[in-house]
Amino acid sequence: MGRKEISFYKRILIITLMLMVISTIFPVKARASGITTIDQATFRGTPDISTIHIGSDVTDISSNAFRGLMALRSITVSENNPFYSSYSNCLYNKDQTELLCFPAALTGAYIPETVTSIGKNALYGVADSLRAEIRHLIESQAESNLMEWQIPGAHFIHTSYGVKWKDAEGNTVEPDTDLKKLIASVLEASTTESMNQRQQLENAFNYLVSSVSYERKMDVPIGNWTGSYATDMLLNGKGNCYGYAAAFAYIAKGLGFDSRVCSGMVQSSLGGKTPHAWTEVKLGDKWYIFDSEMQDAKGGGYYKQTYDSYPAGPLEKQLTWTVYY
Repeated sequence: MGRKEISFYKRILIITLMLMVISTIFPVKARASGITTIDQATFRGTPDISTIHIGSDVTDISSNAFRGLMALRSITVSENNPFYSSYSNCLYNKDQTELLCFPAALTGAYIPETVTSIGKNALYGVADSLRAEIRHLIESQAESNLMEWQIPGAHFIHTSYGVKWKDAEGNTVEPDTDLKKLIASVLEASTTESMNQRQQLENAFNYLVSSVSYERKMDVPIGNWTGSYATDMLLNGKGNCYGYAAAFAYIAKGLGFDSRVCSGMVQSSLGGKTPHAWTEVKLGDKWYIFDSEMQDAKGGGYYKQTYDSYPAGPLEKQLTWTVYY
Protein backbone atom coordinates (compact mmCIF):
# COMPACT_ATOMS: atom_id res chain seq x y z
CA MET A 1 0.00 0.00 0.00
CA GLY A 2 1.57 3.33 -1.09
CA ARG A 3 1.50 6.55 0.88
CA LYS A 4 -1.30 7.92 -1.30
CA GLU A 5 -3.38 4.81 -0.72
CA ILE A 6 -3.93 5.11 3.03
CA SER A 7 -7.18 3.30 3.80
CA PHE A 8 -10.37 4.98 4.93
CA TYR A 9 -9.97 3.69 8.48
CA LYS A 10 -6.38 4.92 8.70
CA ARG A 11 -7.50 8.39 7.67
CA ILE A 12 -10.13 8.23 10.42
CA LEU A 13 -7.38 7.25 12.87
CA ILE A 14 -5.47 10.41 11.99
CA ILE A 15 -8.58 12.51 12.56
CA THR A 16 -9.19 10.76 15.87
CA LEU A 17 -5.67 11.66 17.03
CA MET A 18 -6.51 15.32 16.62
CA LEU A 19 -8.18 14.92 19.98
CA MET A 20 -10.62 17.70 19.24
CA VAL A 21 -13.46 15.65 17.74
CA ILE A 22 -14.25 12.11 18.82
CA SER A 23 -15.19 10.13 15.77
CA THR A 24 -18.15 7.78 16.00
CA ILE A 25 -17.18 6.24 12.66
CA PHE A 26 -14.07 4.69 14.19
CA PRO A 27 -15.13 3.81 17.74
CA VAL A 28 -11.93 1.87 18.50
CA LYS A 29 -10.19 5.20 18.95
CA ALA A 30 -13.05 7.08 20.53
CA ARG A 31 -12.27 8.12 24.14
CA ALA A 32 -14.72 10.13 26.19
CA SER A 33 -12.04 12.23 27.83
CA GLY A 34 -9.71 12.39 24.82
CA ILE A 35 -6.23 10.92 24.41
CA THR A 36 -3.71 12.30 26.88
CA THR A 37 -0.78 9.91 26.37
CA ILE A 38 0.89 8.78 23.16
CA ASP A 39 3.21 5.79 23.41
CA GLN A 40 4.43 2.86 21.33
CA ALA A 41 1.04 1.16 21.51
CA THR A 42 -0.89 4.13 20.11
CA PHE A 43 0.06 3.48 16.47
CA ARG A 44 0.58 -0.28 16.67
CA GLY A 45 -0.60 -1.97 13.48
CA THR A 46 -0.78 1.26 11.47
CA PRO A 47 2.69 1.65 9.90
CA ASP A 48 1.47 3.58 6.85
CA ILE A 49 0.41 6.74 8.68
CA SER A 50 1.94 9.79 7.00
CA THR A 51 0.42 12.66 8.98
CA ILE A 52 -0.30 13.07 12.69
CA HIS A 53 -1.95 15.99 14.46
CA ILE A 54 -1.57 16.19 18.23
CA GLY A 55 -4.30 18.01 20.08
CA SER A 56 -4.30 20.16 23.19
CA ASP A 57 -5.12 17.30 25.58
CA VAL A 58 -1.90 15.37 25.12
CA THR A 59 0.33 15.68 28.17
CA ASP A 60 2.85 12.88 27.60
CA ILE A 61 4.56 11.48 24.51
CA SER A 62 6.98 8.61 25.03
CA SER A 63 10.33 8.59 23.23
CA ASN A 64 9.38 5.45 21.27
CA ALA A 65 5.90 6.64 20.24
CA PHE A 66 6.81 7.07 16.55
CA ARG A 67 9.27 4.21 16.08
CA GLY A 68 8.37 2.11 13.05
CA LEU A 69 6.29 4.80 11.33
CA MET A 70 8.52 4.88 8.28
CA ALA A 71 5.90 6.66 6.11
CA LEU A 72 5.47 9.49 8.59
CA ARG A 73 6.37 12.86 7.09
CA SER A 74 4.43 15.41 9.15
CA ILE A 75 3.59 16.05 12.79
CA THR A 76 1.57 19.10 13.77
CA VAL A 77 0.49 20.19 17.25
CA SER A 78 -2.39 22.30 18.49
CA GLU A 79 -1.25 25.78 19.50
CA ASN A 80 -3.18 25.25 22.72
CA ASN A 81 -1.06 22.30 23.81
CA PRO A 82 0.94 23.43 26.88
CA PHE A 83 3.68 20.81 26.57
CA TYR A 84 4.47 20.28 22.88
CA SER A 85 4.81 22.26 19.66
CA SER A 86 5.55 21.69 15.99
CA TYR A 87 7.46 23.52 13.31
CA SER A 88 8.16 22.61 9.70
CA ASN A 89 6.49 19.20 10.23
CA CYS A 90 8.67 18.22 13.20
CA LEU A 91 7.77 17.72 16.88
CA TYR A 92 9.39 19.80 19.65
CA ASN A 93 8.88 20.58 23.29
CA LYS A 94 6.83 23.72 23.94
CA ASP A 95 9.83 26.06 24.05
CA GLN A 96 11.33 24.49 20.93
CA THR A 97 14.65 23.80 22.60
CA GLU A 98 14.54 20.03 22.04
CA LEU A 99 13.76 18.08 18.86
CA LEU A 100 11.47 15.20 19.82
CA CYS A 101 10.71 13.70 16.40
CA PHE A 102 11.97 14.33 12.90
CA PRO A 103 9.55 12.16 10.85
CA ALA A 104 11.31 9.28 9.10
CA ALA A 105 9.91 10.08 5.63
CA LEU A 106 10.57 13.83 5.87
CA THR A 107 13.43 14.79 3.56
CA GLY A 108 14.10 18.28 4.90
CA ALA A 109 12.89 20.86 7.41
CA TYR A 110 13.80 24.21 8.95
CA ILE A 111 15.03 23.70 12.50
CA PRO A 112 14.53 26.74 14.78
CA GLU A 113 17.68 28.36 16.15
CA THR A 114 16.42 27.77 19.68
CA VAL A 115 16.84 23.99 19.34
CA THR A 116 19.93 22.81 21.21
CA SER A 117 19.23 19.15 22.01
CA ILE A 118 17.86 15.99 20.41
CA GLY A 119 15.52 13.63 22.25
CA LYS A 120 15.92 9.86 22.41
CA ASN A 121 14.71 8.21 19.16
CA ALA A 122 14.00 11.65 17.63
CA LEU A 123 15.94 10.68 14.49
CA TYR A 124 14.80 7.06 14.29
CA GLY A 125 14.47 6.00 10.65
CA VAL A 126 15.95 9.22 9.23
CA ALA A 127 18.47 8.64 6.43
CA ASP A 128 22.09 8.52 7.65
CA SER A 129 23.28 11.58 5.73
CA LEU A 130 20.32 13.70 6.83
CA ARG A 131 20.66 12.49 10.40
CA ALA A 132 24.31 13.58 10.42
CA GLU A 133 23.35 17.04 9.10
CA ILE A 134 20.68 17.50 11.75
CA ARG A 135 23.02 16.46 14.56
CA HIS A 136 25.74 18.78 13.30
CA LEU A 137 23.36 21.73 13.00
CA ILE A 138 21.88 21.31 16.48
CA GLU A 139 25.29 20.79 18.07
CA SER A 140 26.46 24.01 16.39
CA GLN A 141 23.38 25.86 17.65
CA ALA A 142 24.01 24.60 21.16
CA GLU A 143 27.50 26.12 21.08
CA SER A 144 26.13 29.62 20.42
CA ASN A 145 22.98 29.41 22.52
CA LEU A 146 24.89 29.70 25.76
CA MET A 147 23.92 31.97 28.61
CA GLU A 148 26.45 34.75 29.12
CA TRP A 149 27.98 33.17 32.23
CA GLN A 150 28.69 30.01 30.18
CA ILE A 151 30.55 31.80 27.38
CA PRO A 152 34.30 31.17 27.39
CA GLY A 153 36.88 33.92 26.93
CA ALA A 154 36.59 37.67 27.34
CA HIS A 155 33.17 39.30 26.80
CA PHE A 156 30.64 41.66 28.33
CA ILE A 157 28.43 40.44 31.16
CA HIS A 158 25.46 41.85 33.06
CA THR A 159 25.96 42.55 36.75
CA SER A 160 23.89 44.24 39.46
CA TYR A 161 26.00 47.34 38.73
CA GLY A 162 25.42 47.35 34.97
CA VAL A 163 27.19 45.77 32.00
CA LYS A 164 30.86 45.12 32.75
CA TRP A 165 33.80 43.49 30.99
CA LYS A 166 34.76 39.94 31.91
CA ASP A 167 38.41 39.40 30.99
CA ALA A 168 40.08 36.19 29.82
CA GLU A 169 40.96 35.26 33.42
CA GLY A 170 37.34 35.58 34.51
CA ASN A 171 37.69 38.89 36.35
CA THR A 172 34.79 41.35 36.06
CA VAL A 173 36.13 44.87 35.51
CA GLU A 174 34.99 48.27 34.34
CA PRO A 175 35.16 48.91 30.57
CA ASP A 176 38.46 50.73 30.16
CA THR A 177 38.25 52.28 26.68
CA ASP A 178 35.79 54.59 24.96
CA LEU A 179 34.78 51.80 22.59
CA LYS A 180 34.14 49.32 25.40
CA LYS A 181 32.09 51.92 27.26
CA LEU A 182 29.98 52.58 24.17
CA ILE A 183 29.41 48.88 23.49
CA ALA A 184 28.49 48.33 27.16
CA SER A 185 25.92 51.10 26.80
CA VAL A 186 24.40 49.42 23.74
CA LEU A 187 24.18 46.06 25.52
CA GLU A 188 22.74 47.67 28.65
CA ALA A 189 19.93 49.14 26.54
CA SER A 190 19.25 46.14 24.31
CA THR A 191 19.96 42.90 26.23
CA THR A 192 19.41 41.20 29.58
CA GLU A 193 21.22 38.43 31.41
CA SER A 194 18.17 36.17 30.94
CA MET A 195 18.75 36.10 27.17
CA ASN A 196 20.99 33.49 25.60
CA GLN A 197 23.87 34.52 23.39
CA ARG A 198 21.91 34.45 20.12
CA GLN A 199 19.00 36.37 21.57
CA GLN A 200 21.41 39.05 22.75
CA LEU A 201 22.96 39.19 19.29
CA GLU A 202 19.61 39.72 17.56
CA ASN A 203 18.39 42.29 20.07
CA ALA A 204 21.63 44.25 19.82
CA PHE A 205 21.48 44.16 16.02
CA ASN A 206 17.95 45.55 16.00
CA TYR A 207 18.87 48.18 18.57
CA LEU A 208 21.82 49.38 16.49
CA VAL A 209 19.67 49.65 13.37
CA SER A 210 17.02 51.67 15.20
CA SER A 211 19.36 53.98 17.10
CA VAL A 212 21.79 55.19 14.40
CA SER A 213 21.32 56.79 10.99
CA TYR A 214 23.08 56.78 7.67
CA GLU A 215 25.42 59.60 6.74
CA ARG A 216 26.86 59.56 3.25
CA LYS A 217 30.66 59.70 3.14
CA MET A 218 32.78 58.97 0.10
CA ASP A 219 35.98 57.97 1.90
CA VAL A 220 37.15 54.35 1.87
CA PRO A 221 39.03 53.58 5.09
CA ILE A 222 42.55 52.14 5.10
CA GLY A 223 44.85 50.77 7.77
CA ASN A 224 43.63 49.77 11.23
CA TRP A 225 40.35 51.68 11.01
CA THR A 226 37.62 49.45 12.48
CA GLY A 227 37.89 50.60 16.10
CA SER A 228 37.81 54.32 15.29
CA TYR A 229 34.87 53.93 12.89
CA ALA A 230 32.89 51.91 15.44
CA THR A 231 33.60 54.49 18.15
CA ASP A 232 32.60 57.39 15.90
CA MET A 233 29.41 55.60 14.80
CA LEU A 234 28.23 54.88 18.35
CA LEU A 235 29.33 58.22 19.77
CA ASN A 236 27.68 60.38 17.10
CA GLY A 237 24.83 58.05 16.10
CA LYS A 238 25.52 58.31 12.38
CA GLY A 239 27.90 57.06 9.73
CA ASN A 240 28.23 55.18 6.47
CA CYS A 241 28.24 51.44 5.82
CA TYR A 242 31.78 51.11 7.20
CA GLY A 243 30.63 52.60 10.50
CA TYR A 244 27.61 50.30 10.70
CA ALA A 245 29.73 47.23 9.88
CA ALA A 246 32.47 48.07 12.38
CA ALA A 247 30.04 48.92 15.18
CA PHE A 248 28.15 45.65 14.88
CA ALA A 249 31.36 43.63 14.56
CA TYR A 250 32.50 44.97 17.95
CA ILE A 251 29.05 44.38 19.44
CA ALA A 252 29.15 40.74 18.30
CA LYS A 253 32.70 40.31 19.56
CA GLY A 254 31.66 41.80 22.87
CA LEU A 255 28.98 39.12 23.15
CA GLY A 256 31.58 36.39 22.71
CA PHE A 257 31.30 35.69 18.99
CA ASP A 258 34.13 35.70 16.47
CA SER A 259 33.40 38.58 14.10
CA ARG A 260 34.95 40.51 11.26
CA VAL A 261 34.30 43.46 8.98
CA CYS A 262 34.17 42.79 5.25
CA SER A 263 34.30 45.19 2.34
CA GLY A 264 33.78 44.79 -1.37
CA MET A 265 31.14 45.51 -3.97
CA VAL A 266 27.36 45.26 -4.04
CA GLN A 267 24.73 45.89 -6.68
CA SER A 268 23.73 49.55 -6.80
CA SER A 269 20.08 50.54 -6.97
CA LEU A 270 21.14 52.92 -9.75
CA GLY A 271 22.77 50.14 -11.74
CA GLY A 272 26.26 48.70 -11.72
CA LYS A 273 28.22 48.08 -8.52
CA THR A 274 29.14 50.26 -5.58
CA PRO A 275 31.57 49.87 -2.64
CA HIS A 276 30.02 48.43 0.50
CA ALA A 277 30.91 47.06 3.94
CA TRP A 278 29.17 44.54 6.17
CA THR A 279 29.76 42.30 9.19
CA GLU A 280 30.36 38.57 9.33
CA VAL A 281 29.73 36.64 12.56
CA LYS A 282 30.66 33.01 13.18
CA LEU A 283 27.78 30.87 14.45
CA GLY A 284 28.84 27.31 15.14
CA ASP A 285 31.35 26.53 12.41
CA LYS A 286 29.90 28.83 9.72
CA TRP A 287 30.20 32.54 8.99
CA TYR A 288 27.04 34.55 8.30
CA ILE A 289 26.39 38.04 6.94
CA PHE A 290 24.86 40.66 9.26
CA ASP A 291 24.36 43.87 7.31
CA SER A 292 23.01 46.51 9.70
CA GLU A 293 23.27 49.37 7.18
CA MET A 294 21.20 47.50 4.58
CA GLN A 295 18.74 46.47 7.29
CA ASP A 296 18.32 50.15 8.14
CA ALA A 297 17.91 51.14 4.50
CA LYS A 298 15.64 48.30 3.34
CA GLY A 299 13.70 47.59 6.52
CA GLY A 300 14.52 43.89 6.89
CA GLY A 301 16.05 40.76 5.43
CA TYR A 302 19.72 41.39 6.27
CA TYR A 303 20.10 39.54 9.57
CA LYS A 304 22.04 36.27 9.37
CA GLN A 305 22.27 35.75 5.63
CA THR A 306 24.63 33.78 3.39
CA TYR A 307 26.17 34.97 0.15
CA ASP A 308 23.53 32.92 -1.69
CA SER A 309 20.58 34.28 0.30
CA TYR A 310 21.70 37.91 0.62
CA PRO A 311 18.74 39.92 -0.79
CA ALA A 312 20.74 42.63 -2.58
CA GLY A 313 23.24 40.21 -4.10
CA PRO A 314 25.49 39.46 -5.67
CA LEU A 315 27.76 40.58 -2.84
CA GLU A 316 31.45 40.47 -3.73
CA LYS A 317 33.86 40.25 -0.79
CA GLN A 318 37.33 41.68 -1.32
CA LEU A 319 38.85 42.44 2.12
CA THR A 320 38.27 41.39 5.73
CA TRP A 321 39.32 42.76 9.13
CA THR A 322 38.95 40.52 12.19
CA VAL A 323 38.08 42.63 15.24
CA TYR A 324 39.55 42.36 18.74
CA TYR A 325 39.33 44.41 21.92
